[in-house]
Amino acid sequence: MIDLSEHQELVVSQEVEHLEAFTHLETKNRYRISTPDGDRLLYAYEESGFLGRIFLKTRRPLSIHVVDNDNELVLTASRSFFWYLSHLHVNDGTGREVGSLRRRFTILNRQFKLEDSTGATLAEIRGPLLRPNTFMVYKQGEEIGRVTKQWSGIGREIFTDADTFRVQLDTSRANQDFALLMLASALAIDLDFFEK
Repeated sequence: MIDLSEHQELVVSQEVEHLEAFTHLETKNRYRISTPDGDRLLYAYEESGFLGRIFLKTRRPLSIHVVDNDNELVLTASRSFFWYLSHLHVNDGTGREVGSLRRRFTILNRQFKLEDSTGATLAEIRGPLLRPNTFMVYKQGEEIGRVTKQWSGIGREIFTDADTFRVQLDTSRANQDFALLMLASALAIDLDFFEK
């Protein structure tokens, strides 16, 4: 199994859905997770219902499965339908609960709380309104990571909702479980803030 805590940086690229680009019907999300050099490490795909994608949009219940190059399950992130604040549960490849990302109510910025399997707070993700593409991860008041939406080019930005994220992590302060939560945070940020 890949130890994500050994990677200081990952690139999460959502694949362009051509049907979605032409019809504006929401399709299942798929992501390629690679090193900054372009070496593919993982692949992620969404499991959700067609009616949920059409009518519930970004509030739909879903699961995202992340597999390695041998098609071995590395992570599953799932959530139920929600009205306002999402709550994404994260399990590792064996089904063990790693923790969750809970969106918090704020007025001046966008926030998630990263929790361990017992519900204790591990870290906080903050996305300032004046820096809409940057989300900083703070643990005990210190920045230890960052999720940044990258510019994908004018055509891709205008005609699709396929985004690319850079996930950066201080590996000296993270274990495999925290690295899995960081990867899930890029997916949660895409689903909550950039899917529209």
